[in-house]
Amino acid sequence: MDERDMISSLPDCLIHLIMSFLTAQEAVQTCVLSKRWKNLWTTLPFLDFDLYKFEYDGKSDDSEWDDVELERIKFEKFRDFVNTTLLLRDGSDLHKLHLSLDDLKNDVHKYHMIIRSWILYALKHNIQVLDINFESVAFMPLGVFTCASLVDASLDYPNALNHIKVINLPCLRRLYLHGAELNQDSVDKLLRGCPVLEFLHLEHCCKELFIINSQSLNYLKVHCVSGRVETEKLMELINTPNLLSFCCEISPEIVGRKMVNGHKVLLKMPILTTAHISLDQPYKVKGMLIGLSNVQNLTFSGLGIADLLENDLPNHPEFSNLKNLNVKEFCLCHHFNLLASFLNHCPNLEKLSLEYLGCQCRAWVQVHGNQESLKMAPFDGKQLKVVEVQFVGYDEDFPRLVKHLQEIARNSSALIIMTRISLS
Repeated sequence: MDERDMISSLPDCLIHLIMSFLTAQEAVQTCVLSKRWKNLWTTLPFLDFDLYKFEYDGKSDDSEWDDVELERIKFEKFRDFVNTTLLLRDGSDLHKLHLSLDDLKNDVHKYHMIIRSWILYALKHNIQVLDINFESVAFMPLGVFTCASLVDASLDYPNALNHIKVINLPCLRRLYLHGAELNQDSVDKLLRGCPVLEFLHLEHCCKELFIINSQSLNYLKVHCVSGRVETEKLMELINTPNLLSFCCEISPEIVGRKMVNGHKVLLKMPILTTAHISLDQPYKVKGMLIGLSNVQNLTFSGLGIADLLENDLPNHPEFSNLKNLNVKEFCLCHHFNLLASFLNHCPNLEKLSLEYLGCQCRAWVQVHGNQESLKMAPFDGKQLKVVEVQFVGYDEDFPRLVKHLQEIARNSSALIIMTRISLS
């Protein structure tokens, strides 16, 4: 039997790649494996410091300590480990730093100087991928926003964006921001300072409406679930001519009364191929469909999609490139005619995927009326090949859905596949 250590015979770069899937603590522990591994961790270009996953030898009887004291002890052990690890590194460039302090609940600001020093270490060693996973308002060095080597950044609560004067990230291609209270000035400054930015994900960043104008973006995701829009601006412009993928998720809290009473969204995305629009509640959003008319793959989700279709009903654009349409969390029983009207503007649709979770819109119907009464032409579906339906169970509205599917079957040669699913 061949008992040779094949892994140890690999070149350093491949072993480093294997070790990149370990936390920094686990990577350091590999030093005991053999002489070959003794100092490998000191040249590791990937460092994952995660307080939640950090293990240490605590007191045998933890019941003597309260939670605050246990947290303090754990963080101080973690602090010493991070400091020692950075001190003993060989000084080579650092490709990726992941720093997660989610487990630190108390007195986090007391440690801000030491935490800043870890981030500064990464900046001095030409960091390319920076992932900061904790509320970093007081810890973010301004140098993060002028780091010439940075290619990929994920930042939590970087509110310094609204206050710093210069953003210059010439190599940044991917950016994820969480909890950044962006305004128009900070958005403009950010996009100007990231000339090659291709991927932008904004989560919990929409305290007000703002214009997104970028020539380089290929992928844009906007996820707003907290705060309220208070601006009187009635038009939101997303001018991204090279965008290929767009995802917009909006929950009830983000929409103020002014927006509900008539919000016009102008999308300029001429080569967009994939889009996902999620509206949890009925919103008076107009004009969005026009900006999506070139997509090949489109996902609608949420009860607010019925309003989106109704508001643009008289002026539905032609979706001549659309091949795949996925409709999720949408009340098919009462709003199918709205959907059918939209489908008639999709002459080349090949696959329609539907998700039926039961009637979820009775309150909407009481206000707006049952859309089944709308007189609309039935969907022809000449190019339609597959209709895929996922449903949870049978309820009193399920026969109405079956009726609609039968109409589709009569007007097209589509194969209808129905699958019962479980939400558990």
